[in-house]
Amino acid sequence: MPKTTIVADEIGGSYSTTTVHATSAAGLVFVTGQVANRPDSAPAGDPLGQVELGGLEAQTVRVMENIRAILEKAGTGFEHVVKRNVYITHASDFETVYAVMERYFTSPVASTGVITGLVPPSARVEVDVIAALPDT
Repeated sequence: MPKTTIVADEIGGSYSTTTVHATSAAGLVFVTGQVANRPDSAPAGDPLGQVELGGLEAQTVRVMENIRAILEKAGTGFEHVVKRNVYITHASDFETVYAVMERYFTSPVASTGVITGLVPPSARVEVDVIAALPDT
């Protein structure tokens, strides 16, 4: 099964030099967990030093815009997401993060939520998704 790597140059580098923004295979797009890395950033030599923009809401918007850019580069969009994993650092962040995500996901999607520490430590939210490629 061949795979294709996807890099959306306009969103900047990931926090690992060995990670691409997404991989596509078997009609699916697997988007790497996105934190609020700056659009002009290069791949990080120090994953603990990369990121971010403002408070929780600003970080979540940046994360979702990064995902939008990656999905578009892959030829799909939020309407084709079949699975979403959301990682937050504090339970109290849940409402804000999910309120922002409602702007992007217009219908329910299978989802997992985890409260955990993130890399880099200043990140407060990380999201990864799996999307189907639309029939062509």
